[in-house]
Amino acid sequence: MGFQEATITEIAEEAKVSEASIYEYFSTKEGLLFSIPAQSSQILFETMAFHLKLIRGAGNKLRAIVYLLMDFYKTNLDFAAVLMLFLKHNKKFMNTSGHHVIKEGVKQITQVIEEGINAEEFKPNPNPYLIRAMVLGSIEHLVTNWVMTGNPESLIEFVDPLIESLLAGVVVRPADPV
Repeated sequence: MGFQEATITEIAEEAKVSEASIYEYFSTKEGLLFSIPAQSSQILFETMAFHLKLIRGAGNKLRAIVYLLMDFYKTNLDFAAVLMLFLKHNKKFMNTSGHHVIKEGVKQITQVIEEGINAEEFKPNPNPYLIRAMVLGSIEHLVTNWVMTGNPESLIEFVDPLIESLLAGVVVRPADPV
């Protein structure tokens, strides 16, 4: 049975806590669902920030970001399913602490893209928000398909092709005017 069909009583039994404990923190089942991403996402984005400090070059940092996100979803299938299938499309989720953590965390992608532009590693004209949307949209598509169908078998195998495709459009090449 999925979350939609489950009752608070069944969730409490599965979690081995009392219903009263759940209602002490969450007034609705939806509130419980909305609480899931906050802590996991915070840990993910703190890990990402730590790793980005150790990496030189915006292209390498973007690869690390994509790898960390894909690996996180791969190793946290239930989280990936809840985020991609339920929360991402729920307007009420946008007013939660979990959404705020995710929103702040993905700003790291924009910062890396801006770093690449400022360092003249990337072309001067790309829109950082559009590039971020391309990265996140590609990841979300692959992860959603993986959650629903099991394909692709490995999310990690798409890290390098995704980054190579993206960087082909933004990296300054020797023949490109700066």
